Amino acid sequence: MKKFVFSIIVILLTIVIIRNIYVSKKCTDINYAVENYFTTGIFNKYKIYNMEDITLSFSNGKDAFMTVKGISSKTPHHKVEYTVFLEKNNNGSWKVKKVYSNEVTLQ
Repeated sequence: MKKFVFSIIVILLTIVIIRNIYVSKKCTDINYAVENYFTTGIFNKYKIYNMEDITLSFSNGKDAFMTVKGISSKTPHHKVEYTVFLEKNNNGSWKVKKVYSNEVTLQ
């Protein structure tokens, strides 16, 4: 029984590590990095149900600001807008460093 539990834990850890490496390689594309950040995660308070628009405001190759618009995944599904500060790591992948919430009125 101990061997079975140990092998299940090893398999799950291997899957998580491989997924993290895959996402890190894909995050070299800034649009994928922003989309992945805002559409995944169980405890992500900035999670968006439907992304309407992603606009690059500023980028110098190492730092970037993007504006993201969409529909919140939390009910009652209000329109939300965020300004995102991203930074490029040494391995070339983009990481979200700070998210600024913008107020959007319903129309």
